Amino acid sequence: MKNVDRRTGYYDKAKETMAPAARRRYQESWLRALVAMAWERAPGVRRRMEAAGLGPKGLSSLEGLTRLPVIKKSAMPDLQRADPPFGGFCTVPMKQVRRIFVSPGPIFEPLGPEVGSWHMETGLYAGGFRPGDVVLNTFAYHLTPAAHMLDEALNLLGCTVIPTGVGNTDYQVQIAKAVRAAGFVGTPSFLMTVLKRAEEMGVGGLPFQVAQVGAEALPESLRRTFEEQYGIMTRQGFGTADIGMVAYECPEKSGMHLVDEAIVRVCDPQSGEPLPNGQIGELVATVNHHTYPMLRFGTGDLTVIDDSKCPCGRTSARMLGWRGRADEVTKVRGMFIHPRQADEVAARVQGVLRHQVVVTRKEHQDLMTFKVELAEGMEAGPAKSVLEAAVRDVMKLRGEVEVVPKGTIPEGAKKIDDQRKWD
Repeated sequence: MKNVDRRTGYYDKAKETMAPAARRRYQESWLRALVAMAWERAPGVRRRMEAAGLGPKGLSSLEGLTRLPVIKKSAMPDLQRADPPFGGFCTVPMKQVRRIFVSPGPIFEPLGPEVGSWHMETGLYAGGFRPGDVVLNTFAYHLTPAAHMLDEALNLLGCTVIPTGVGNTDYQVQIAKAVRAAGFVGTPSFLMTVLKRAEEMGVGGLPFQVAQVGAEALPESLRRTFEEQYGIMTRQGFGTADIGMVAYECPEKSGMHLVDEAIVRVCDPQSGEPLPNGQIGELVATVNHHTYPMLRFGTGDLTVIDDSKCPCGRTSARMLGWRGRADEVTKVRGMFIHPRQADEVAARVQGVLRHQVVVTRKEHQDLMTFKVELAEGMEAGPAKSVLEAAVRDVMKLRGEVEVVPKGTIPEGAKKIDDQRKWD
């Protein structure tokens, strides 16, 4: 694959270079079809619309869509308990649901019969993946959809996927070398772990030429290391388990282009009102996903939208990076952790007076410390053991438990203190 030009070409050039008026017509066309289907087949969506005094005709334009109040992911557990299993947001019968994914909450997300509903193919092509590439997919195939999203998109592009999943670094190195894997998908920190381990094992350089990374921040210093030291073209995208990919990087690395199958607006996190391009706000998306039509879905992620021309030739607006969370929900090593999860961990031990999760970063790796203040006379050792097990059970992550003196955690402190700094 050495002769493949990974910086040029488009996966769907006609669509990616549409004029603004043509893009608007295209998006309003699929929006009308999506809303009509949701009204007819998804009672949860219909209830949302009726509560806002809206029918399908009221949501037939980009402006009309903004009349529907934003729905937050935090609302989904209660909605799904009231109308199991999907809150009335699924448009197909269970016999047509290919997979059910699970987010913390729990929140159940269906994958229906359509192929490519996560809309990741364009982003992967723009990031350098080409037909014939052998690709290591190191995202987890367990419960969460990230690995399946990439797996399906890579197959649609004509790539060969090795579903390694997470962990077992030595085996990852051996496989990448043996099959001459040209591509890597996974977290940037794990890519660095694999590359360093290959050096320690003395197997020589790995054959990776291109990487699509996500689920955690990609500092520019780390990207430079991948590209300049290891020769790996490294790109990232933005998406969620609920709506798939909505933005992706091109070779210019000047922000992430919005996909045409997503109507994306930056909105005021409190009111849900759209903000002008250039202002920071919450990313709210409506995605062309017929099985699971999440209209005006509030991701909780803060960003800025830029509609200026990109040198790559694509005409879509761009998302200028991730600017934090609109609430205290924080992503650590690819997994979201919630304040209520911190409370659940602390509740496993009687006598925890105060608790706080502190997230830091060292050598491009996320570190999580669960700090607790204990009641007088409690032994730290047994409490730490129970809490460490609870962190793994509840948050699905490993983290250090630190017993701190009384008064260390301020009264009213955030349950999750994200102290990471990104260059």
